[in-house]
Amino acid sequence: MIAGICQSPRSTMPMSSPRIDSHATRLLVIDGATVEALVSPGEALALAEAALRKTSSGAARQDIRRTLALSGDPGTCLSMMYASLDESPYFGAKVQSVYPRNFQHGMPSHQGGVLLFDRERGEPVALIGATAITGLRTPAATAVATGALARENSCELAVIGYGEQAKRHIAAISLVRTITRVRVWGRNAEKAARFAEAESAVGFPTVAMPTARLAVDGADIVCTVTSSALPVLEGEWLSPGTHVNAVGASVAGLAEIDLACVTRSSIWVDYRPMAMVAASDLIEPLSQGLIESSHIVGEIGAVLNGAVRGRSSEAEITLYRSLGVPAEDIELANFIYQKAKDLGLGVDVPL
Repeated sequence: MIAGICQSPRSTMPMSSPRIDSHATRLLVIDGATVEALVSPGEALALAEAALRKTSSGAARQDIRRTLALSGDPGTCLSMMYASLDESPYFGAKVQSVYPRNFQHGMPSHQGGVLLFDRERGEPVALIGATAITGLRTPAATAVATGALARENSCELAVIGYGEQAKRHIAAISLVRTITRVRVWGRNAEKAARFAEAESAVGFPTVAMPTARLAVDGADIVCTVTSSALPVLEGEWLSPGTHVNAVGASVAGLAEIDLACVTRSSIWVDYRPMAMVAASDLIEPLSQGLIESSHIVGEIGAVLNGAVRGRSSEAEITLYRSLGVPAEDIELANFIYQKAKDLGLGVDVPL
C-alpha cells in the first residue's frame, strides 16, 4: 500500500465486461491531402456548377453563414455553413475558424471540418478537412461564374493577391478561358515577384506589376483574392467589357472593391440571401440609395438555369460577388465521401 492512499478490500462481485455496441456510430475521417487527391480540377468545376444550379432552383436547402465574431483583425470569426441537397444521400455542416492574419504566418486563414450525416438515419458518417474543400470549391465556383459572364475572347487575367487562392484561381479560370498572360499585384513586391516566377514555371506566363492599377489596366478578367479590410480594386481602373471576380471578402467588415467598382458594374452573386448580410460592398450602397436592388441582376445559378440574363453586351462590366455557398461544400463533401469509401481511403474511427 502506498502511504497516504487508502485501498478498499477487493470486491467479490464479478467485474462486468465492457459492452460492445454493434450499432456504434463510425466516422470516416478524410484529411486534406486525400481530398486533394480525390478531386480533379474538372470534377471540382462540375460539382461547383451543380451546387450553384441547385442553389438557384431550390434543390438546395441551406441558410446564410452563421458567424461568431472573435477578437483580432476584422473578419476573425468562427463560421458555420450547413445545407441539405435534394436527392443527395448526405447532408451536413462546415465549421471553421477564419483568421485573416494567418496568411502573414504562412498558415491557412480558414481551418476546420465538414461533418456529414446520413439522410436515412441521421448519424454522422464523415469528417472531412474543410481547408481543402474550401480551397477546391472557391476557385471552381469563380471559374463557373467566369465562364458564364466573361467575354469569350478574354485572355488577359489580373490577380490582386498572391496567396494559395490566387494560384488556384489562375488554374481554374484557365479551364474556361484561354489565358495568355497573367498580371499579379500584392503589397509585398518581392512575394509578388516570386509568385509570378512560380506560376510562369508551371505554364501560366505571369508578370508581377508595380501597382494594382497597372495590373488591372486593360485586363479582360480581374480577380481579387485578398483578406483586405479596405478596397484594393478601384472601379475607375476597369476597362469596358472587363469581368471582375470579387472573392476574398467573405464576411461583413471586409471590402476588396470600392464604390465605383460596384456602381459601374452589373452584379451577380452566388447566393443572394448571403450577399445581403455579408457583402459590405453591396449592403452599404444599397442602404444609402446609391444603387437599386435591381443593380444585382441575380444569382449565377439562375444564369446557368436560364432564369436570368448573363452579359448583355461586349462593353458591359460584369461583377461576380462571391461569398461562398453551403451547397458547394456539401456537394463536394458528398462526392469525396463516396469516392473515399469506394477506394478504401480515410481513417475509420468509432464515436
